[in-house]
Amino acid sequence: MAIKPVPVECKEREAFKLYGLWVRSNVYSAESEWEHPMVLYSSRSGDKGIRYVIMENTDEKGNCDLFVGGHTPGTDLSEFDVPAGLYASTVVTPKLGFLWGGAMDNANLYLRDEWPKEKGCKIDDFRMEVRDMMGKKPSIEIVYRVLPEE
Repeated sequence: MAIKPVPVECKEREAFKLYGLWVRSNVYSAESEWEHPMVLYSSRSGDKGIRYVIMENTDEKGNCDLFVGGHTPGTDLSEFDVPAGLYASTVVTPKLGFLWGGAMDNANLYLRDEWPKEKGCKIDDFRMEVRDMMGKKPSIEIVYRVLPEE
């Protein structure tokens, strides 16, 4: 599959706090494993808004820490501070629901692999999805932290 370029926005973001659940996962299975902890987050917080799925601390075998949650505190939820910094992102909004998977894969591969080479920068293994599935135009923003120049 040829990777198609997607629009990328690179900007400074302020720090913010999230509440949710941590699980140890794998980058290959995290795309399906986030759903159960998200249901738990929703039931413990009552939150019906924007959702966050974060992967970080990936090791050489692809194992990673997976955080799922949102802005609302609740019973038995962890706090997570998303640090301020420079982030690159792209927003995925496919016209048809069955196209989400391919659109997400393409956008992620371009943002993770191609865009940093084109811009001569490096990205961290911190990857965040901002899932806004409410309303008439659902979208998922894929966000990577850009590492400072050495």
